[in-house]
Amino acid sequence: MDYFLQKVGGRPARQTVTLRRCTPAEAPAVFALQNEVRAAMPHPEQFVPDTLENIADYLRTGVCIGAWQQGRLGAYLILRLCGQSDENYAAFLGVPQSQWQHWANADSAVVHPDWRGNGLQRAMLEAALPPPQITHLGATVSPDNSYSLHNAQAGGFVIRCRREMYGGYDRYLLEKQL
Repeated sequence: MDYFLQKVGGRPARQTVTLRRCTPAEAPAVFALQNEVRAAMPHPEQFVPDTLENIADYLRTGVCIGAWQQGRLGAYLILRLCGQSDENYAAFLGVPQSQWQHWANADSAVVHPDWRGNGLQRAMLEAALPPPQITHLGATVSPDNSYSLHNAQAGGFVIRCRREMYGGYDRYLLEKQL
């Protein structure tokens, strides 16, 4: 699916990127973009990175939508179908376990700084929409990361609670009803 960037590097532009599902073979590109974007963040502790092994697993078992331009990955979003796993964000929200199969985790949304401000997070989430049995999405965001929090809320997520996650990181836990 083609998507148009209205600005690149903060300047007006009209460039086409392709939103498509990433393959497990592209896990190194996803991992590299994650690390590049995190390294450039003023507060990298606001984003908990994944390992290459986890990313490769997510690309095999979940959905990863990437924004590509001439072989360059500039953004991605990972949607994990966790089912009855205790990693399902529904578990942290007190949702009865019988309902967990109706939840998916919107885990990572990463956009290169040059491509920010184009609505890519929302567009990738729409492109990644899960199977019909999924009725809710869960996500986490650092309370100090106002940019990501604003993007999530603009995409329909609401804050459900604030808690420690990922081994000691302060996070909002968000929900979106589909």
